Amino acid sequence: MARWSEKPAVIGLRSLLFYLASAAVLLVFVPLYPVILLKSVSFSWRIICGFVHVQLWLLRVICGQRYQVIGAENMPDGPCILASRHEAMWETMVLPVLFGNPTVMLKQEILRYPIAGRLSRKLEFIGLDRGGSAEHARAAFEQARRQAAKGRSILIFPNGTRNPEHRFRVQKGVAVLYRMLKLPCVPILLDSGDYWPYRRWLRRPGVITVRVLPPIPEGLRANEFLTQLTNDLAQPA
Repeated sequence: MARWSEKPAVIGLRSLLFYLASAAVLLVFVPLYPVILLKSVSFSWRIICGFVHVQLWLLRVICGQRYQVIGAENMPDGPCILASRHEAMWETMVLPVLFGNPTVMLKQEILRYPIAGRLSRKLEFIGLDRGGSAEHARAAFEQARRQAAKGRSILIFPNGTRNPEHRFRVQKGVAVLYRMLKLPCVPILLDSGDYWPYRRWLRRPGVITVRVLPPIPEGLRANEFLTQLTNDLAQPA
């Protein structure tokens, strides 16, 4: 495998080239946007997957950035809660593709974005109110229950932020979701923050690791579940 320079100037130049190439690809996909909104979810999802795979290819050939998945055999056969650590925007783009279009629970503001918001609503993603409204949380969890009843997994980022200071904090609401859905919860570890640094535009070379841990079985008490999930997500990827 080729050795990629770690010099900041070289990383910066490659990152800039990636953004330019990514913007050019986006312009190619823009004419497909109305088609994505009008066609079936399965058809639209294939186009979105194509876009994500092109972005991953650009990251590999321009920035020297790859990824690997470890522990895929730990995925249960049926729907589950995918509880992923959140370190960068990388996982919000890639994990839905890796795990077969689960319902993503994301911050409510994204649903109001002109492009990403309409796509998220098309894919039946669920907005979460970070203001902590109990009524809104119950409505969001009920939407998740209906999606799980269709056989769809639920992807959630239980620490709720990419800020490294709160990387290992697990919000208590995920325990309510776990008890309500009565599904196993699969912890997902990753180290994307090492390659997509928080609030920086650099895209560093290397291999992003996504590690799938054994499922936490359904039926645990809320405090037991939170303790196990917190310990699991604090492990190194």
